[in-house]
Amino acid sequence: MSFNKIKVYHLFWIVSILVLIIGFIKSFYHHSFLDINMHDTYYIIPNLEITASLFSLYFFMGSGYWLIQKVFKKQLTKPFTLIHSIILIGSFMIYWFLFLYYKLIANNDFSLVDDSLMLNLILILEISVILFVATPIYIANFMMAFLRKE
Repeated sequence: MSFNKIKVYHLFWIVSILVLIIGFIKSFYHHSFLDINMHDTYYIIPNLEITASLFSLYFFMGSGYWLIQKVFKKQLTKPFTLIHSIILIGSFMIYWFLFLYYKLIANNDFSLVDDSLMLNLILILEISVILFVATPIYIANFMMAFLRKE
C-alpha cells in the first residue's frame, strides 16, 4: 500500500487502535488516574475511561470523514482537514513523546514539579485545544462540504 492512497480517515482509525492498545497496556501495569482539582473538589478519572473516550473520539471522527467522502461523495476543504488532523494526531503524538520522555529519559531526582502533574497539565491543555479549536474546525468542514454545490 503506497502512502498516497492513505486517506485521513485511515490515520484516525490507526490512531484510535493505537490509543486502545497503549491504554490497555498502561492500565494493566499500573492503575493510573487523571486528577483534576477544581476549588474544593477532586475529579478522579481512571485511565481506562480516558482510553475509551479517546478511542471513541478518534474512531468516530475517522468514521465521519469516511462517511462524508465515501457515502455522501462530498469534497472536504483541504486546509480545514489538514489543520484538524494535525491538531488531533499531533496532540496524540506530543503527549506520548512527552510521556516517554518523562518516564524513561528524564531522571529527576529532585524536582519541584512532579512528572505526573506535568503530564496531566499537558493532557488538559491538549483536551482544551481539541475542544475549542479542532472540533469547531471539524464541524465547519462538514457544514461547508454539505453546503457546497458540486
